[in-house]
Amino acid sequence: MKRADQHRRQLMKGILGAVAIQGIPDLAFAWAGARVRLEWQQFKQTSQYQSFLNAISAMRRNTNPADPGSLHYWVNVHQTYCPHDVPYFISWHRGYLYCFEQQLRLSSGDPTLDLPYWDYYSYPTLPAEFTDPAPSNPLYVQRAGVNVYNALTLWPFGPEVFNFQRGTTDAFEVRMENAPHNPVHNLIGGVMATMQSPFDPIFYLHHANIDRLTHAWALPDGKGIPPTAWPYSSTNSSPYWAGTNVYASGLSVERWKTYHPGWLGYDYADNTLPTALPPRPGAAQTAQAMKLAAPQVPSNQRPPSKRFTPAPPRQISTSRRSLGGAAQVSFDEQSYTASLSFNQKDAAEIAAIIASRRMGHEGAGGGRVGSVKFVVDSARMSDPGRLGGYYYALYLNMPDVVDSKTAYNKSFLGTLGAFQIAAVSHHGPGRLEFDLVGLLLQQEIKDFSTLSISWIRVDGDNPPAGQTINVAEARVDLAYEIEPVQLPLLQGMTSGYK
Repeated sequence: MKRADQHRRQLMKGILGAVAIQGIPDLAFAWAGARVRLEWQQFKQTSQYQSFLNAISAMRRNTNPADPGSLHYWVNVHQTYCPHDVPYFISWHRGYLYCFEQQLRLSSGDPTLDLPYWDYYSYPTLPAEFTDPAPSNPLYVQRAGVNVYNALTLWPFGPEVFNFQRGTTDAFEVRMENAPHNPVHNLIGGVMATMQSPFDPIFYLHHANIDRLTHAWALPDGKGIPPTAWPYSSTNSSPYWAGTNVYASGLSVERWKTYHPGWLGYDYADNTLPTALPPRPGAAQTAQAMKLAAPQVPSNQRPPSKRFTPAPPRQISTSRRSLGGAAQVSFDEQSYTASLSFNQKDAAEIAAIIASRRMGHEGAGGGRVGSVKFVVDSARMSDPGRLGGYYYALYLNMPDVVDSKTAYNKSFLGTLGAFQIAAVSHHGPGRLEFDLVGLLLQQEIKDFSTLSISWIRVDGDNPPAGQTINVAEARVDLAYEIEPVQLPLLQGMTSGYK
């Protein structure tokens, strides 16, 4: 039997064994004896620390991409199957970490080894063990930066965030991916700014923290996560959990099992949400950052306006139409505001979509629902831009002065950086979309003839100079798509979250 097949059989045996233990009807008992993932500062004080070093070292030495005992294998899984800027970002990564954790135990020979997490909301500087360039250190790779403070935000955890899955208004999955997930990738840079990011060992600790924060947000009742029974059944579960998350040929996890960490047999040492940002490393936290709980605003001033070559409106498909925008938008160290103007008919159509959403017509009956999208189309990076160390914070109709957390939450749209572009370019054209409906509902705009998009350059430790990103077209689209239905709890259907 080939070594890769032996590894895969061992890996699947571990996965199936863990799932079999949980194949019982009592949901509460399913995670009563869960294994506990520790934060790095605590983890490194345990005997598992050396096991983790041994596993990563062995997996780095193994360069066979067909062998699950090689980091190359898990990089290929990420490049081939990972969903970014599409549904199941959180679910897929939860299963990915679970499968990788099984391999860590095999590669280390330590069946007690659990994957640690890096809580950058408490420790915003990369742990020292990852920055030692000694040849014997398996945790070191060259990076653009080690300080991720400027990636942090409380935006995903606001009281207004109830919906979960992409496609619904103010969805947690979208917010969490936009910030802090993407900015952490971007500010660390190097391989972390690419789809080969699993080559950097900090990738796994970063995603474990994203998984932990998701679980903390969902407690105690699951909020708007579509409910599912144990096991999934089409009669008493949301169709959101149907199907499987695929990782490789012969390696997949049924989606419903990623609903709760306990259903995969693990928990976290700390399941509390951050309520404030930590002190800025090496400097006092500014009053503005403390007020906004969002250091992505290095200045509370709206960036100056800049004129761009207009991009004409056009029909893109039977269900999507571009209202026009700006062509050949170049991003560098500067921050700017672009104003996008629309004719009376298009402005009225935007108003009708927003009015319909305000009345609660979102996914009702699974019909087509109008959305207003900001589209970054055909994005390309310069060579310096590919290395990361920066990103751009995007705002919709940013006020002249952002003087409160409320003002920030009503205008912050998301982020744009090297990692997002690498992710969407890997599977097709470099196109990113940002749903404007949630912000337009909050802003209570009467006149939709002009919308403005502002971007603020946010730097890490070692940002590049000059042009970083060039976008063929930045525009506003009207899209009529089948939106996911946010089902209420029905008879026989419970959230199962505790």
